[in-house]
Amino acid sequence: MKHRHLSHDGFTIAAIEDIIARGQLPDWVPLIRAIRADPYGEIAMKTISLCERPLYGSPVFRRVINTARQS
Repeated sequence: MKHRHLSHDGFTIAAIEDIIARGQLPDWVPLIRAIRADPYGEIAMKTISLCERPLYGSPVFRRVINTARQS
C-alpha cells in the first residue's frame, strides 16, 4: 500500500495505522504475513496496540494476532 503521507515502506506505527484504517484486503496481506511469521514480535505488538483504537480493520487484526498466537 502506498502511504500518501509517509516516505518509507516499513511497518512503522504510522504505516500500520494507515493499513488498518484505510487498507483493503490486498493491502492487509503483507501485514498479516508479518504477524503470522512472528506473532509476538515488534510488528504484532505495534498492531495490537493500534487495535485498541476504533479503526476500520481493528477487529480483523485482533483476530489475526490471536489466531497466530494460538498456533
